[in-house]
Amino acid sequence: MSYRERSHFDRPTAESVQRTRRMLPWLIPLIVVQQGSVIFGHGFDRSTQIFGTVAWIAVSLAMLWMLLGLPMRWLSEREQAIVNDERSRAVRGDSACWGIAALILIGCGMMLARLWVPLDAGMAIYGLVNGALVVSLCRYGWLNRAEPAEDE
Repeated sequence: MSYRERSHFDRPTAESVQRTRRMLPWLIPLIVVQQGSVIFGHGFDRSTQIFGTVAWIAVSLAMLWMLLGLPMRWLSEREQAIVNDERSRAVRGDSACWGIAALILIGCGMMLARLWVPLDAGMAIYGLVNGALVVSLCRYGWLNRAEPAEDE
């Protein structure tokens, strides 16, 4: 039995990127909760907390990359044009607006809460960043859900 070499077998396509963009935002709240338990959990040693923090930064930057629509160099120019069409830019812009609004509202809530409850700086940063990301990614997922077929 022989196998043929496929030069682009594992290479993502525009369709797979769009499918991932529709599915991924709904998993983010689960990832946020899991990472928070590692970063702020009691009984973890310092190296585990550092690893959790680095993982949180990596996931946050990856979500920001997706929200900002930064170029995906592994896609061909034709596929980048499909992924970065006018509708996608409008969805990303609306999602970013919701994230900024969430950031401001959460920040205002934290400023009020600090008058009565002492806030840990790490927890406040985590809450601000993840609150904005979760709101914007949920909005992104809602607007980017699969479009119904034409006969429906």
